[in-house]
Amino acid sequence: MAIDPNNLSATAALTFSEEFDTFDTWNGTTGLDTVGAAQWSTKIRATGTLPYNDESQYYVADADGAVGAANSLPNPFHVADGALTISAAPADPSIQGSLEGQTYTSGMINTYHEFSQTYGYFEMRAELPAGHGLWPAFWMLPEDGSWPPELDVMEMIGSEPNTLRNTVHSQVSGDWKVDDTHYLNEANVTVSDMTSGYHTYGVDWDPDTITWYYDGQPTFQAATPADLNKPMYMIANLAVGGAWAGDPDASTPVPAQMTIDYIRAYASAPTASAPTDTFHFRDASTGDDLYTTSTSERDYIAQNLPSYIDEGVAWMAPAASADTMDVFRFVDTRTGEHFYTASTAERDHIDAMLPSFRDEGVAFQAYADPALAGADALTVQRFLDTATGEHHYTAGDADTVAFEQAHAGANWVHEGLAFTVHAPLSGTLDF
Repeated sequence: MAIDPNNLSATAALTFSEEFDTFDTWNGTTGLDTVGAAQWSTKIRATGTLPYNDESQYYVADADGAVGAANSLPNPFHVADGALTISAAPADPSIQGSLEGQTYTSGMINTYHEFSQTYGYFEMRAELPAGHGLWPAFWMLPEDGSWPPELDVMEMIGSEPNTLRNTVHSQVSGDWKVDDTHYLNEANVTVSDMTSGYHTYGVDWDPDTITWYYDGQPTFQAATPADLNKPMYMIANLAVGGAWAGDPDASTPVPAQMTIDYIRAYASAPTASAPTDTFHFRDASTGDDLYTTSTSERDYIAQNLPSYIDEGVAWMAPAASADTMDVFRFVDTRTGEHFYTASTAERDHIDAMLPSFRDEGVAFQAYADPALAGADALTVQRFLDTATGEHHYTAGDADTVAFEQAHAGANWVHEGLAFTVHAPLSGTLDF
């Protein structure tokens, strides 16, 4: 099923969460990496420095920036108030000999050892730095060390804080051909100022399509390339300089800071069980309404109780979940009337005070909050005949209005909403 970034609780399951209450780096078992993974160590440099992009930063490993580290490199990582700040700054000439020729220090984190996933929704909430020559990014690479593919959730250059770049790289397909083994699809999207505070950057990657999001709103969509079908790990970094971002100048803040509130990943939630047909019978002799989701009970009634007329499918009852509640069924052994309630208090009162009513247990499910039923919601109203004690149920506004008009001035009292279910896909609504 598709993941909705604005309704993750219902459409997705959290698979990874880095909230930065602490900053735990890879210890052989858990933690984030601060050095490059497979692609970096074989194609570029283990530090993650990218000389062929003409970038100016050297990515300092967490251990290199620790207090008392042998090479005395500045630590670009700082955690406070549940957020990680990555700082980029010019390197003092005294340490440039340890920076592989680079003139800035900065930081990169990735989940290469700790987490990778095929398909899903991936999101970072971050505050990005403004300034010429700055290049923050949140992106993904294959766990197996291949390249491409590459999935860039977001890139921005500090001199263009309203331009968000979304890109997917592939060896096999794309709108733009770089060379025979490198294609890409990308969009430069105008958004609100990304340096004006925290914003969310997400991508929903599924087998057929990739959809990018900014603050929960879609910004770009592309077909999923055939080679983007393997586990990917996540990377967040603050690059400096390069052919695209340009060199820092006198207006570039020192230090420049990218602050990350969280990085999370989700898998698509299992498809919920389909709603269940609820069958309706009416006793022609008494007017009793009987509802059941049991096909065996339906068949028994049809074969053995000739006074009960099959009215078809009344509604669809949702599958049991955290969003639903039980609807209980009673039968009055004196009259044969069936009674339904979603109220546990009413159920308990009947059990305690009305011995002629036999408790038949849970009949079906309904929504605890009517708003959760969605576009095909069907509200069932309950009426009481004060002269006979008989109850009647109407489904939907039109049926309720029709019943009220037909019984105006009679003994019927509208007892209000009984429960909310789904409209049927087939059958009748002849109540």
